[in-house]
Amino acid sequence: MNISKDGMDNEIKEMANLLMEGFGGKLGTLKLPGKETEFMLRCLADHIMKNHWDNLIIIRDKEIQGTLFIKPKKWNVSEISTRLFKKLRLRSLLKASIFLLMLDHSTKRKEIHIDFLVVSESNRGIGIGARLIETLKSRVEADQYITLFVSATNVAARRLYEKQDFQVKRKGTSVIGASFHGIRNWCFMEWRGSCI
Repeated sequence: MNISKDGMDNEIKEMANLLMEGFGGKLGTLKLPGKETEFMLRCLADHIMKNHWDNLIIIRDKEIQGTLFIKPKKWNVSEISTRLFKKLRLRSLLKASIFLLMLDHSTKRKEIHIDFLVVSESNRGIGIGARLIETLKSRVEADQYITLFVSATNVAARRLYEKQDFQVKRKGTSVIGASFHGIRNWCFMEWRGSCI
């Protein structure tokens, strides 16, 4: 990756803003002060952009229009935790840690898991999400498959994934999840290419 420090800082800021658009509602259930929420997303964006660049698919014009992030094999949890510890109040740190842990998913050997897909509000409904998924699908080897979690009430996202041939494999309910990220009912979806 050949991006200057200023260029990287701009990319991180854009990614943090995009994460705020995509996850602001989910983070709202934590009731963190706005500055702490912004700092948490900035740390997450910074960590992803610097340590997991290969796990990102980004579509951009003048700014990032959408991004898809594939769960890395190993997170550097200590790095991001240390940064959060320095700036967040203890209560906020605990809430943020639980929030992030609840979204974690243990992948199987041939599984590629989409941790998140976010499209900027101004670019929704024009095919950015579909392009991100199609780009990922084009990189998948024949014996691999793609999975993701989606809120059962997020009709637009479910419709997008179904149009991309994802199938619901499991449904679940989480009372704890509802209080930490606002998602009570969820679906686990899977795509296995043409050999379903």
